[in-house]
Parts: sequence; structure tokens; C-alpha cells
Amino acid sequence: MYWLQPPPYKRWAAAGLLVVAAFLWDLRGAATEPHPFAARTIAAGSQVGAADVVWRRLPKGSFEVPDLTAAIAAVDLAPGEPLSAAVLAGAIAIPEGWWAIPIDVSPHAGPGDEVLLVVVDPPLTFSGVVIEPQRGDATSLDHRPALVAVPGDQAPLIAAAEAAGLLVSAVRP
Repeated sequence: MYWLQPPPYKRWAAAGLLVVAAFLWDLRGAATEPHPFAARTIAAGSQVGAADVVWRRLPKGSFEVPDLTAAIAAVDLAPGEPLSAAVLAGAIAIPEGWWAIPIDVSPHAGPGDEVLLVVVDPPLTFSGVVIEPQRGDATSLDHRPALVAVPGDQAPLIAAAEAAGLLVSAVRP
């Protein structure tokens, strides 16, 4: 007879313990770690300083925390954007024996990009490395040419060609 069997106390206790364990698991919270975010607008090519960063807690493993020592913004960053290795570049060092010259290049050329410099008259080609990217274009008020590192023995010719308007730059896509 079914109605004469004892109630399933052991199953009720196991279900109750399972509910209590789930409640305690939920109360412990998720593992989080601090992650850097842009505190204000950071222009591409600008040094990222302590005043430019605000730290917020994210679930552990969401993003890899980048190295912010000597970090340079590779792209324009809006306030609140997370800082990661994809949007930051390290400081670019000028190679030994090279000189840095301000040259108008593509606004999309970032630090570390290789630039092909073509002197129109006489026809010569040189390669350089962007150290600081160009800000704005020639028609904007905040225009600043890019700082491009070139070999020291070719620097006078490239600077003279830039000043005379005989220098064309090309950036590898």
C-alpha cells in the first residue's frame, strides 16, 4: 500500500542542502580584477599617463591587462574605452645612427609603421619608421606632421626635399 510508506525525508534534506549550497555559491561573488579604461579622450600617438587612466573591476579573464609603462595610444580613444594591447603601442625607439624628421605622411600611419619616402627630383627612394604619428591634416588648425626616423646619412637630403615640397610618402596598407 502506497499511502503507508514513510515520507522521503532524506530526499527533502538533500534538496534543501543543494538549495543552501547554491545560495552560498551565489553570495561569494564572481572573481574580478582591475582593468584600465580611458578616463578622457586620448589622441592617437599621445603618451598614456596616469591621469588618462581610470581603473574598473571586470570579471577575471575578460581582457588581458596591458603594460602601461611608456604606452602610446595607437588609435583615438574615447572616454570609457577599455585599454588593451590592440589599442596601445609601446614607445618606438629611434635606431642608432638615425635622425627624426617631421614629414607629412598619411594620418592613418601609426607608431612603428614603415614609410616609403620618394624624392621626386632626383628620383630616389628611402625607407623610414614613424616614431610619432601625424595629427590632423594640412588644412586643420591642430596639424602636426609625423616624426619619421630616417638613416642619418640620408637625413639632409630627405629634409631638404621635404622643405622644397619634393618628397612623397607612402605607407604600406
